[in-house]
Amino acid sequence: MYEITRRDVLEGLLASGLVLGALPASAQDRSAIIEGAKKEGAFAFATSISAAGFPKFMDAFKAKYPFLDVSSGYYSAPTGRVLARVSAEMSAGNLSFDALHVANLAPYVTMARNGQLLPYRSPELAAYPDESHDGDLWATARVIGVIMAYNKNVLPPDKAPKAWVDMLKPEFKGRKLVIQDSAAGTSFNQMYMLEKLLGADFMKKWGAQQPVIVSTSAQLIDLLVRGEALVGATVDHFRAFEADAVKAGIVGVYPSEGMPVAIAPIAILKGAPHPNAARLFVDFVLSKEGNTMLNLDIFGVYSSRKDVPPPAGQLPFEQTKPLLPKDLADYEKASGNFPEHFDSFFKV
Repeated sequence: MYEITRRDVLEGLLASGLVLGALPASAQDRSAIIEGAKKEGAFAFATSISAAGFPKFMDAFKAKYPFLDVSSGYYSAPTGRVLARVSAEMSAGNLSFDALHVANLAPYVTMARNGQLLPYRSPELAAYPDESHDGDLWATARVIGVIMAYNKNVLPPDKAPKAWVDMLKPEFKGRKLVIQDSAAGTSFNQMYMLEKLLGADFMKKWGAQQPVIVSTSAQLIDLLVRGEALVGATVDHFRAFEADAVKAGIVGVYPSEGMPVAIAPIAILKGAPHPNAARLFVDFVLSKEGNTMLNLDIFGVYSSRKDVPPPAGQLPFEQTKPLLPKDLADYEKASGNFPEHFDSFFKV
């Protein structure tokens, strides 16, 4: 059993007034939800998930509710692009999506404050610690760490970095490092926490190393496998432990200063065209069956559900020295400015 320790996040949420855990559960008539979903006939999902194995998750949901079309409205892209599309549709009053799932807590904090999320208290929340959800607007579906990685067939282990500050060594200057771009939710969470921990001067020196910038963690791993970069410096931690990556020589490194963490919530959008289908999907994502499939079978990431164990072969979450935001207002503001802030370090 794994329980996320996020006291700092909870304190931030309490300070922001967004934690609604003390509210009583909404009375949801499950039969009415199912009947409503049958009439809706479809479910539309916007997500940053790009895992090759994710279709089997949607297939499992479809198997439970065969009356739903779950493919026509499916949209997957990096976090920044997903949020831009959802925001544009909401602004135009033409929302086509029902649920949102991206690897960044900040937009959920903003959307909750702006009344853009549809309240729904899933009965599955009884299996989650209070600090993993806000009561009825969003709940943590996955927990992703950001670490470093290298290819042991290219870089000898004794030359590999052990700490974030090791990326500043002269041997890693000049397109030897590879990072994800500012559209990645995990990239924002990593860089926000490292700047808080190590300072703006560290970020400037990191940018001066002239890293290669890619769009996804999968592309990053591919560069390491091909020996076109020495160190992956923005690695969604599970990518380093995938069977093909390990077979190719990829080694994950938990930096000594700690592992920045990206929380990936699930939420229903206000104005969702298929709200009952979305409620069924949220319940499935948060259920033991769904959350085990999502976090262990497909991704190999950490779950905040109390009865889902940590992924096999990985460091227990508490031993990763997880780094989480302490000031939610500052975190939310930084997320809004992140693309320009990223460019100031890495595209000058």
